[in-house]
Amino acid sequence: MWLALHFWTWIILTILVILGLTRHSEKRITQFLLIARIAYLVMIISGVVLSIRTFVHAPFLISLKFLLGIATIALIEISFGRKMERDTPHIVYWILGVVALITVGLGLTLAFK
Repeated sequence: MWLALHFWTWIILTILVILGLTRHSEKRITQFLLIARIAYLVMIISGVVLSIRTFVHAPFLISLKFLLGIATIALIEISFGRKMERDTPHIVYWILGVVALITVGLGLTLAFK
């Protein structure tokens, strides 16, 4: 159940971030950011529960996944902040995409291990 919740939250968060970063109205960007923050909360809670249950099996990978997840959330916040300032360097989006893909890939590896 926790794994499914974590997985679906990632999918929903990805959609929210893409939609939020492609909006032009600051009001819409803020709305998507607030909804994304709720998704972070759910993701962090489910991630902590999953980490506690699997930490014994792969402590290094679980720790790395946790740090990458926090980095992904920080990069999403930075991206939204830059978008609201109308300063949108595409390098931030590329870094966000790469870190998010690595985080998801590591999470899927741990889930099916």
